[in-house]
Amino acid sequence: MDTNMDLDELVILAENPYLIQRMLRRKRRFWVNPLLVKRSRLGEFHHLHDDLQKDAAKFFDYYRMRLETFTYILDAIRSSITKSSNFRDTISPEERLTVTLRYLATGSSFKTLGYSFRISDVTVGRIVRETCKAIWDKLQPLHMSFPKNEEMGPIIEGFWERWHFPNCVGCIEGKHIRILNPKHSGSMFRNYKQFFSIVLHAVAGPDYRFIAVDVGAYGKESNGGIFSNSNLSWQLERGALGVHRHTALPGTGIMTPCVLLGDEAYPLKTYLMRPYPASRLGPSETIFNVRLSKARQVVECAFEIMTSKWRILHKAMEVNPVFANKIVKCICLLHNIVIEKEGEQQAATFATSERVVPGRRFAHLGENRGVTSSIKIREKFKSFFCTQEVDM
Repeated sequence: MDTNMDLDELVILAENPYLIQRMLRRKRRFWVNPLLVKRSRLGEFHHLHDDLQKDAAKFFDYYRMRLETFTYILDAIRSSITKSSNFRDTISPEERLTVTLRYLATGSSFKTLGYSFRISDVTVGRIVRETCKAIWDKLQPLHMSFPKNEEMGPIIEGFWERWHFPNCVGCIEGKHIRILNPKHSGSMFRNYKQFFSIVLHAVAGPDYRFIAVDVGAYGKESNGGIFSNSNLSWQLERGALGVHRHTALPGTGIMTPCVLLGDEAYPLKTYLMRPYPASRLGPSETIFNVRLSKARQVVECAFEIMTSKWRILHKAMEVNPVFANKIVKCICLLHNIVIEKEGEQQAATFATSERVVPGRRFAHLGENRGVTSSIKIREKFKSFFCTQEVDM
């Protein structure tokens, strides 16, 4: 009890036993939790970061990228994630980026990371959200800008030279990304596999980088509607990626539009080739399917590289759908940055022989049987492949 009280205050307390009990029970309130006060001495970042910079292999294992790449990202977003405060020790941009990368790399909860870094779980969540947004805002225009039609030439050449598929502008893949069921959402996010998800569509180029991504559709949407209602589909229908441009197949005068390559989950369109159904396979159809399957390895491997490196994609994200969208887009962008800065082999360090987590691919969407022009275009590619001798 305060010994500096004057006589009148003591008299009031003497006449009010309830006030005395409240004062005796009242505990000191901390500005910062005692566990967090020692962040600068005991937090994971302050223990490891400087030492890891002296060991390239350990740094890469911890951050999933080289020091030079980490520094490049940090310099790009520093101004966006720098905070100032007159009341407490601020968390540096270096530590904020570290917390974010460890969340993406390990899939640990905000609470678990909070104990490791001596930061509250609420603050960890805010750091991850702000840093993912900053990475996307600052670096997406440099590393994943939607290419203009006149910029598609190197991509088309890359698919022909590396994957032996002509007039190809990308390979498309769709995945359901697990999330916890959002509050008050009913069954909007429950997909046909009976788990809650948002949907990611990604188009990969010949070097495993993503050309474009579309994320955020409700998991419950019908199989046909997931792609057809996506912003990516809307852009492709209007000629994005040069898909309305007709080009001669190599060494021939046969003209075809530039196309994307999808699996059986996607509809057959003039700009989107899919395999022949198993029930219709003859020798020539088999040749076409093999060529398409070989080329599509690029997007399958891209997903494998990404999910092996960023383990948050292996669990249900414990955040709301809007936050999950930011996380997924940031991961796709980081995937591109690491490949551009470090090369394909280094980016694939964490990849295994397993493909992306089972059960996340789309179900069969069916073929647009009435679109005869799409069928004729696929027939042109099939005939072309049957006349080619390529070492696969």
